[in-house]
Amino acid sequence: MKKFIIICPACHKKMKISDKIAKYKCPNCGEIYKYNFFKRVFYNIKYIFVGIGETFSDLKFRIRKKFCDAKATYQYMSQLKKHMKNDPNWSQYRTQQKEMKDVSPKKSFKDFFKKK
Repeated sequence: MKKFIIICPACHKKMKISDKIAKYKCPNCGEIYKYNFFKRVFYNIKYIFVGIGETFSDLKFRIRKKFCDAKATYQYMSQLKKHMKNDPNWSQYRTQQKEMKDVSPKKSFKDFFKKK
């Protein structure tokens, strides 16, 4: 049985009860609290809505985090591009990449299945 915390209606202090229909005595004031079927349904529905609220707040946080990460990446890439354009060797970068591609051996379809 799961346990949860409720507020005593008499003394307004917290008390821990299990999710079982029964009578519970408040440890602070001694008041008897009747936990019946309707209160059980109410608390279960309440926790469903609390869970939905937490889910939406998690989604909001994750969307915000992804946006901030994308923004930081964009700023980093723009700075990198700016510094590469100022570099005198940047103009030769594309030609060097193309030459490296041409020099590297091409793999055939049969090479994929060969054992190494």
